[in-house]
Amino acid sequence: MARPRVHEEERVATAVRLPKSLHEQLHDAADERQVAANLLVVKALESYLARLTPIEDLALTRNPEPAPDSPVAIER
Repeated sequence: MARPRVHEEERVATAVRLPKSLHEQLHDAADERQVAANLLVVKALESYLARLTPIEDLALTRNPEPAPDSPVAIER
């Protein structure tokens, strides 16, 4: 019997490099909850992305020109 689908959308496999301690925490949390580590990663990423400040709002707080003494300005 197949596992129930959490998402109807097509899945894409990807690789992410994690610090060993974070990897262990992830798998410990998944084991404690008797769920797949993948489910926790997907749910955490969905939650994080939903809380990100929209890029349009970030543009209002960024200085379009680098400070005169920044390495980027010095190279110009």
